[in-house]
Amino acid sequence: MLLLYRGEDFNANFFHAGGVDIDHSFLLVGGGRKTILVSKMNEAIARAQFRGRVIVYSDAMKSLSKLLRGRTVEFDASSMSCRMASHIKKFCKLSDYSQELLRARSLKTRAEAALVRRAVKETKDIFDSLDFKSAKTENDLHKQLLLLTLERGLEPAFTPIVSSGANTAYPHYTASAKKLGPLVMVDYGVRFKHFCADITRCFIRDNDLKKKEQYERLQDICYFMADALPGLECGKDAAILAQELISQAGFPKMPHAIGHGVGLDIHEFPRLGLKSDDRIAGATLAIEPAFYLKRYGMRFEETVWYDGKRVRIL
Repeated sequence: MLLLYRGEDFNANFFHAGGVDIDHSFLLVGGGRKTILVSKMNEAIARAQFRGRVIVYSDAMKSLSKLLRGRTVEFDASSMSCRMASHIKKFCKLSDYSQELLRARSLKTRAEAALVRRAVKETKDIFDSLDFKSAKTENDLHKQLLLLTLERGLEPAFTPIVSSGANTAYPHYTASAKKLGPLVMVDYGVRFKHFCADITRCFIRDNDLKKKEQYERLQDICYFMADALPGLECGKDAAILAQELISQAGFPKMPHAIGHGVGLDIHEFPRLGLKSDDRIAGATLAIEPAFYLKRYGMRFEETVWYDGKRVRIL
């Protein structure tokens, strides 16, 4: 039996397993059956949207106790609070199943990959709509990204990263009132029906030939990595290849991985680090070669789908 909880915030594992996003709900999966426990406030939406048994609780722990007492129950330790877990342990034994849930989510169906593709398309359309003439500062561009997202009826997958000049040397920088200079980096993605995109672009506004050549090398690395995925098995294979390509291009070693899985969460399995045995076939992935110097940095990022046979740039 698997137990998942959706509290105040979206829970990717809960949504993946249950197909619904209902706050303060418990999901039980086992024996070919799905059961959701909801508060009275959420009964109507649960009965309308959930495919399975609906139980309305007044006291969640009492209702769970009746269903789970004396059993061994798998749960998502990464999303359930210690306090809640301690209450549930009073009537059943909990076994952490979080890694298995992440591995299952890394394998994308064609329909799921299509949702990621749509999120990517919306994100790239937003990038194409940026108005650098009216944006004077990093904050101005940050505001544009959010407004363009809301105008499309979407929401951000994560807080936009907008940096300019020396600030581009910081991989995860928070936009400020700094005036936009000749080099601007934007890392952003929207959610479409809960699925995320992750795209990074650099804008070289003064046609600096050295920077343009460096940026082209990053793009070449990104697309070479994408083409090479069918010949790789796991995350560490991608990490090793990325290190070789970055070195051959004359760039310093990256302080972050070459990429990561993307889906219902912006960072999910497979991991693409040197210690990762995560299989990459079937995953949607962000590939993000980069370099960071003292005076500036650059990153180029695409989201791709490797279906196990070929790779598609989304």
